[in-house]
Amino acid sequence: MTAENPVPITGLILAGGLGTRFWPLSRSQYPKQVLRLLGSESMIQATIERLLPRIPAERLVVVTNTAQAEVINLELRRKGWQDIRIILEPEGKNTAPAVGLAAVLLGAAEPTGLLAVFPADHFIGDQASLLAALDRGAEWAAAGYLVTFGIPPNHPETGYGYIKQGPPLDPAGTGFQAARFIEKPDASQARAFLDEGGYYWNSGIFLFRRDSLLEAFKRYLPEVYQGLARIQEGKAGPDFLAEVYRDFPNISLDHGIMEHAARVAVVPVEMGWNDVGTWGALQEIFPRDAQGNVLLGRILDRGSKGCTFFAQSRLVATIGLENIIVVDTQDATLICHRERVQEVKDLVAELHRRQMAESVQHPTVQRPWGHYTVMDEGPGYKVKQIEVAPGGRLSLQSHQHRAEHWVVVQGTARVTIAADITSVASNQSIFIPAKTAHRLENQESQPLRIIEVQTGPYLGEDDIQRLDDDYRRV
Repeated sequence: MTAENPVPITGLILAGGLGTRFWPLSRSQYPKQVLRLLGSESMIQATIERLLPRIPAERLVVVTNTAQAEVINLELRRKGWQDIRIILEPEGKNTAPAVGLAAVLLGAAEPTGLLAVFPADHFIGDQASLLAALDRGAEWAAAGYLVTFGIPPNHPETGYGYIKQGPPLDPAGTGFQAARFIEKPDASQARAFLDEGGYYWNSGIFLFRRDSLLEAFKRYLPEVYQGLARIQEGKAGPDFLAEVYRDFPNISLDHGIMEHAARVAVVPVEMGWNDVGTWGALQEIFPRDAQGNVLLGRILDRGSKGCTFFAQSRLVATIGLENIIVVDTQDATLICHRERVQEVKDLVAELHRRQMAESVQHPTVQRPWGHYTVMDEGPGYKVKQIEVAPGGRLSLQSHQHRAEHWVVVQGTARVTIAADITSVASNQSIFIPAKTAHRLENQESQPLRIIEVQTGPYLGEDDIQRLDDDYRRV
């Protein structure tokens, strides 16, 4: 391997997480990896951008699940990354099954090829150090090691897992044998690790040969390996895949393989890494004011200290708070103490248990053609504002249980109803009966906005039969 001819690496980006600790901004169908927390790009877009200098788009693969497929695909389309392959899990079963599925579906063309694994929702400030570490790790992975990347700790963090280094793999100390993995420690243990040295935060980034990984599955997760072998035989239709997945344990790659394997290497790298695991992480990433507050959005504060305030659209006014996190979105507000921020995931679990819509989706929902916002709803009716981007059009579709009334408030809509095509101008309306094929499109250079009133006994988003679609959702 040389700088001019580096070893080819296939990059596997894990993008199926729910991001529950970033509720209410993150929802199960609009997860953390598509949030624009740190700039104009979503977290998955930023992850891909930092890898492209080393791993071309045609060697990048995204693993997500069927529930998040549309929103992930939208993020890739926005950047013109049609060459990036998407692998869909029928359900999330943590990182071990996700990585194993990708390893077998990528085929046997490169049995000793290198596969690197990256979470889609981490922050890395130093791209050059990451790419240099990948090249160092590639040497040990090519030699048969399962490689992980360790972050030298700069404070006694209790929210990360740790890796203890063993003997060096070379005189230069570019890599070490991993002595053991440690679960998230308490404060005294974390302080002892920092004082002793030789411990690293577990970054969740891995690199290995494909055959070495599958051999480790065979030895340490035989029940998963057997299912992967069935998939590799070529019987991987949707129903078959779902059947195999039902028997997989919910287990991470760390717990299932890395903690047990004998040939594990840790490559230290300082790259400005943060897993952005909770709202508290923003204190480490964003600048703070003189009182230690992070202020994001329309915030008016008097006398608060050590707080994080996030306002999505409305003004948030605060007075005299200390170590408090406030997150305000269109339909939900979170207020919690910084020391209890990990409990947000438990709160989301309760929202799911109660089947509350605020755990699933925002009132404004992104679509490939634009977006819609639910303005009001009740028994037998729902009101939406729909915006269609210039040149965008919805699928040709029908609904079994609802009729729709469209009022154009900006632009001119081209509307297909059965065999008829009509232009509907601003301040005009049109009615679409239930069970009738129809399509809405915008052929103008400005956004099209309409108000849609749905009526019927069932108004769920799954009452859509797509007959034709520009975005391959049929």
